[in-house]
Amino acid sequence: MTQPITILIVEDETALAEMHAEFIRQMPHCGQVWLAGNLAQTRMMIERFKPDLILLDNYLPDGRGITLLHELAQARFPGGVVFTTAASDMDTVSDAVRGGVFDYLVKPIAYERLEQTLERYQQRMQMLANSASASQRQIDDMFNAYARGEQKEVLPVGIDELTLEKVQLLFTDPEARHTAETVAEALKLSRTTARRYLEFCASRQQIMAEIVYGKVGRPQRTYRAL
Repeated sequence: MTQPITILIVEDETALAEMHAEFIRQMPHCGQVWLAGNLAQTRMMIERFKPDLILLDNYLPDGRGITLLHELAQARFPGGVVFTTAASDMDTVSDAVRGGVFDYLVKPIAYERLEQTLERYQQRMQMLANSASASQRQIDDMFNAYARGEQKEVLPVGIDELTLEKVQLLFTDPEARHTAETVAEALKLSRTTARRYLEFCASRQQIMAEIVYGKVGRPQRTYRAL
């Protein structure tokens, strides 16, 4: 039986953290999800809950996530860390890789991409728990699963080529802005289906996902043409 992943989301924007948590909780292989808004809370919650995976923002009110990443590496933290940050400069990327991150997601995070990361991590946990030794193929799968998946021409389950083309056509105008709701209405899809196609396009960098904050209420995830 597959053990659910427990996850700690480290993000100082509470509304954004809750949006990530809401998405993650819908995934079948994810268990308890906790939120932390700064490094002090994160250290306390790691000690108390011992999460399997940490989604770690770099820019926090009381310091940098990269500092915590190196602390965890020195302490031989048994879980994984996924860096989630707007910083895409090579110095930060290189520092995170040296710190042993499992993955590096640039904000705004494409949820299709996040889902793939969580699935890969769950597969790694399962393999480590069930095997006393690993074959070369298993090791290759652990280190290269996402890279090899990107090379596949076959669309994933749940993505139909004709529907995908219709979604992509909505963004031929450079000024196009859509949400899952507007795409669902335009193409007569369910909102869940529309969001799945939008996140797939965002993960392929065909469109850009953005978080838009209104005057009141929860933030809204919108998509624009690149």
